[in-house]
Amino acid sequence: MAILGGGLVLVAYTLTLFVARDLTVGDALVAGAANAVPTLVFGIVAWRLIVNHVVGRAPAIQVAAHVGIGAGFSLLSYWLLMVLLGAATGMSATEFDVRPFPSRATAWQLLENVTIYGLLAVHAYWYSQRQAPGLVIGGEADAGEAPRTLSRFFIRSGDDILPIDVAAIVSIAGADDYAEVSTHAGRRLVRMTLAQFEAALDPARFIRVHRSRIVNVEMIARAEPAGDGRILLHMSDGEMVQTSRTGARRLRDHVI
Repeated sequence: MAILGGGLVLVAYTLTLFVARDLTVGDALVAGAANAVPTLVFGIVAWRLIVNHVVGRAPAIQVAAHVGIGAGFSLLSYWLLMVLLGAATGMSATEFDVRPFPSRATAWQLLENVTIYGLLAVHAYWYSQRQAPGLVIGGEADAGEAPRTLSRFFIRSGDDILPIDVAAIVSIAGADDYAEVSTHAGRRLVRMTLAQFEAALDPARFIRVHRSRIVNVEMIARAEPAGDGRILLHMSDGEMVQTSRTGARRLRDHVI
């Protein structure tokens, strides 16, 4: 997939430079490669960072991550482009000058890089949505019965269906249409909202302590005041979760 995308970028740059700058086919191909290589190299890195470390996080974390990754992608791609163009037009592969574009051309190149990063981010989110495991077996009650709480559920991960023991859940973090389920074995992204989890889990064991977090009260190692009516929870997996004021009241009511 990455090779195909890189090939398409190379062809697009080569044709554009051939037509717009009236270059020979060879020169257009060299200039096209100088533009395509940075996009491919740093694009793969940025895409993997988004998929593995950004998707499913809290909105504020996602925004901050995109600002940092996007800036890094744009600047590093521009830097490598200057180096490759200098090498292509220099006397040899080891003796060449690296000269930046004029200010207007630099601004245009950086804008182009930001646009490419935006497209990469969109594809990364689309890919993550298709790959994220979804809940395939729930605990719905029959008509006339009280709602059942889940003790075990299954998620689809690729071609596999994996069981998750509800008692092993330490906490659940929500982000839009996803939830990140944390256990001592690790974390798993599930295509299920936090509200759906809250409705299906045992309210005597699982409490929504924040609008984006549910915790298993049996997995709380200790708790301490966090100021302004909030509580800082130290979970058994080492993670710290800060409640909201409303969540702190729910927790106190449950414990007391």
